Amino acid sequence: MMLTFSLSAQNKITVKGTVYDETGTPMIGAGVMEKGTANGVITDIDGRYTIEVKADGVLTFSFISYSTQNVEVAGRASVDVTLEPDKNVLNEVVVIGYGTMKKSDLTGSVASVSSKSLEKFRTGSVLEALGGQVAGVSVTAADGTPGAGYDIKIRGVGTANGDASPLYIVDGFEVDDINFIASQDIHSIEYLKDASASAIYGARAANGVVLVTTKSGREGQPQVTYNGSASYRVLSKRLETLTPYEFVSLQLETYPEYASTYFNAGTDENGNPYKYQSLEDYKNLSADEYVDWQSEAFRPTWSQSHDVSVRGGNKTSQYTVSFSHFDENGIFANSGYKKDNARVKLYQKITNWLTFTGSLNYTNYNRTGIGTGGSQLANLLRYRPVGGLKVTAHELRHLPYDPTAEEDNSFDSNMINPIIQAENTDYVRKGEQWIGNVQLTAQIIKGLTFKTSGTYNANYGRRDAFYHDRLTSQAYRAGGPWGESTMTKEVRWQNTNTLNYKRVFNKKHNLDAMLGHEVSFKGSELLMGQAKDFPFDNLGNDNLGLGGTPSAVNTSRAESMRLSFFARAFYGYADKYMLTVTARADASTVFSPKHKWGFFPSFSAAWNMKKESWMQYVDQISMFKIRAGWGIVGNDRISNYLSMDLYSLNKYADGNHQEIVLTPKQIANYDLKWEGSTTTNVGLDLGFFDSRLNITADAFVKDTKDLLIAQNLAYVTGFGSQWQNVGKIRNSGIELSINSVNFNKRNFFWTTDFNLSFVKNKLVSLRDGTPYMQSRSGFNTNFTEYDYISYVGSSLGDMYGYVYDGVYQSSDFTVTPDGAWLLKQGVADMSPRGITPEPGVIKYKDITGDGKITTEDRTSIGNGYPLLYGGLTNNFQIYGFDLSIMFQYSIGNDVYNATRMYTTMSDIRRGNTLAEVADRWREDNASSKVHSAEGYIKYDISSRFIEDGSYLRLKNVTLGYTLPENFTRKFYVSKLRVYASAQNLFCLTNYSGYDPEVNTLSSPLMPGFDWGAYPKSNVYTFGVELQF
Repeated sequence: MMLTFSLSAQNKITVKGTVYDETGTPMIGAGVMEKGTANGVITDIDGRYTIEVKADGVLTFSFISYSTQNVEVAGRASVDVTLEPDKNVLNEVVVIGYGTMKKSDLTGSVASVSSKSLEKFRTGSVLEALGGQVAGVSVTAADGTPGAGYDIKIRGVGTANGDASPLYIVDGFEVDDINFIASQDIHSIEYLKDASASAIYGARAANGVVLVTTKSGREGQPQVTYNGSASYRVLSKRLETLTPYEFVSLQLETYPEYASTYFNAGTDENGNPYKYQSLEDYKNLSADEYVDWQSEAFRPTWSQSHDVSVRGGNKTSQYTVSFSHFDENGIFANSGYKKDNARVKLYQKITNWLTFTGSLNYTNYNRTGIGTGGSQLANLLRYRPVGGLKVTAHELRHLPYDPTAEEDNSFDSNMINPIIQAENTDYVRKGEQWIGNVQLTAQIIKGLTFKTSGTYNANYGRRDAFYHDRLTSQAYRAGGPWGESTMTKEVRWQNTNTLNYKRVFNKKHNLDAMLGHEVSFKGSELLMGQAKDFPFDNLGNDNLGLGGTPSAVNTSRAESMRLSFFARAFYGYADKYMLTVTARADASTVFSPKHKWGFFPSFSAAWNMKKESWMQYVDQISMFKIRAGWGIVGNDRISNYLSMDLYSLNKYADGNHQEIVLTPKQIANYDLKWEGSTTTNVGLDLGFFDSRLNITADAFVKDTKDLLIAQNLAYVTGFGSQWQNVGKIRNSGIELSINSVNFNKRNFFWTTDFNLSFVKNKLVSLRDGTPYMQSRSGFNTNFTEYDYISYVGSSLGDMYGYVYDGVYQSSDFTVTPDGAWLLKQGVADMSPRGITPEPGVIKYKDITGDGKITTEDRTSIGNGYPLLYGGLTNNFQIYGFDLSIMFQYSIGNDVYNATRMYTTMSDIRRGNTLAEVADRWREDNASSKVHSAEGYIKYDISSRFIEDGSYLRLKNVTLGYTLPENFTRKFYVSKLRVYASAQNLFCLTNYSGYDPEVNTLSSPLMPGFDWGAYPKSNVYTFGVELQF
């Protein structure tokens, strides 16, 4: 016995070494095991390890997402290893609803985005980084406002009501959005795109599901990571307006009585020559003689971002702690966005069969400034560039009003100096959010696991607006300063219980079954107060009680609950044949008792032909899997209590008494029920050349019936609308994703990711045979017509108006002996629209063919949804350098340029216009593109302002360099990377506005709308990343 022990001890040696990644960087936390034993260690912060093993043993080196290597010791005391990225992405584990699954076992349509794909974006919202990265997922920014929201659509329009956003799940729990998460905290994002994948979430999944998994602790020594950056932002594009000469020329053409305010020959009463003797003096003015309002309002700024995290632990206890700070100074006057995020996540193995996971997340944000929304941008573009003889450029820039306009009674409260307006409006939106999650996992027997988890989510918001006296249009109209404060509170809690059984029988039969129960609550409260007639305004919203007139006080409260039962079963045979079945039943309090419950089943199957014996010898093919699925998901995103009789309180005086009466608030709909979406999906997963080339293709048809819409009612009912189930829409499309590893050498690594999506939607039917439904943008009180329409048989959200047909020319008329203009036969007559046809007058196309232009000639003139969209990303690693280049594109979408429509109205007193008006029709310029100065109909919507919004954008370029480890370890740094990036470097488009990626209306029925959109910036970032 002693001899055996002695010999065994003599056969053991101590082996030391370093584990590197494919770029030559030491790998922290890589696993080093003696094969066939439990003897193992992990590498330290320098990638080094020390282990005692048999002299003739085998060492196994492993790391997540890297290929495992087995190396024979062969008596050596030093073994260094370089691990290569795992080329077989099909063995990757992805998150699905209430669990995980190998990518090769998926039967539904699921797409993933890793944390590495997000790291190159330094932004206040993770959503900004997601656009163009996944097939079938469209991400559109509302505009460039700091902290602005994003419109995400998965496989088209899933509903016709106001909320078409997907369901967001973070670490297993529902949240309203994912803007509160710092990018550094995200481990992966999965998209459940078809109903067979998302039906496990039932009533909430009609618009698709986004699953976010945050980073957890790790086994090993504490790892400290810091990423700090500074960003320089500058306006990416200018809109050209009339020059001072062109502006004055237009004013003289429309209002010749203003001539003496702009120039005068001779001298003034003091004998001094007038500065401007004639119109010609307005040519070639110096920069201090006129105001460039865009340059004054949009200034380059600096922003900063800081992320720090600590991760570590051992086999039984692991932790991660992180903090992020983002501070963006907006390029527009008095605008900005700040966000702080702190997060703690813990894992504790309590016993061999029981584990605990808990996390706490805190976020606060602060958005300031009125931005360019509403008429703010239009007023900026229309403010006149020169003051003429009475007002200097300096006075025009710094005075709150245009004094000349006040003198001649052409002053409009909307024409207050737009920069003064922005600087003297206190508009602040701030909030904080607390999210606490806990989970207990019990291993009952081998393969049988029970999980119970809970979350509490509290979101507090406040919006303050204060308009200072005589310096803002709101205060001017109100006769003095006024303020408003709105406070909101939203609380959400959820409890989920699942029982999961996993077992492999006879090495071929793979079974994964789950049963689950869930109950959730959501409550919201609102308090709004408004006051005016302040004796002074320096306290702002801090004391609304000083207002002499409390003009409004409103409160509201709402609660809803959901009860759910669900199940899923997966069966796989020999990794060749796979079947997944799910079912979910949801009950929601937003519906009447007879329609509370909804049932949502799904079925999907896959066949991996590569595993068939007759495919084993085709070495070029590493994966050949066919998928097919069908499922139903629902939507309950409507207001509470719509199926109930509600009443409002009204007060009136009866002599010396006050009487209170109840009046109906709405017409209850007792038949209101779930909106249901049925999706059929077929897909193909291909892998070639040892998974160096991977292709995923999907085709789908998604039918959504019982659309939940606020249907307009006849006036005799006494109510404007009632929520009803009114129709059916269909989305169909094709998606393609291609990933390739072009080179995979130690000092040169190059990958390419390309995705393309073709999605088409159609309104199939409406209730009672109604042929169309109309929508109104309401962006300005003077534009009162419906400007969007959805025809049965056509796409949702068509832009609606007149077809622009150019300008009447002299050739369209014959001249009578008395000099009157008489339209030739076949030329449409605009006079029914209230304007006399003559050369220079706008002309519309006669759709009805009756020779007269009436409201019946309005038709579909564009659509905001793209025909094709996607992205292309190339990643390079060359020695210590890394380079990422990402393009995003969209083809076939139109933009309704309301800003252009408003700012090309050419007969506005003292108002400037966009530069295109310089090419207006005049007797010496028979333009066919732009009508004469007064030859148009105000507030008409025509195809002239519907523009092609297709674009190709260089979304991001990032170049980094990681310093050699043998240099950085001298000052105890395991990784030091410096980087520079450029976002929105250029955008190729024919769109005349600031940016074609715009959607200032958050409605699926009114896409592609541009009114007062905050311009996007070119962003240049410089940063450093450290690991200790």
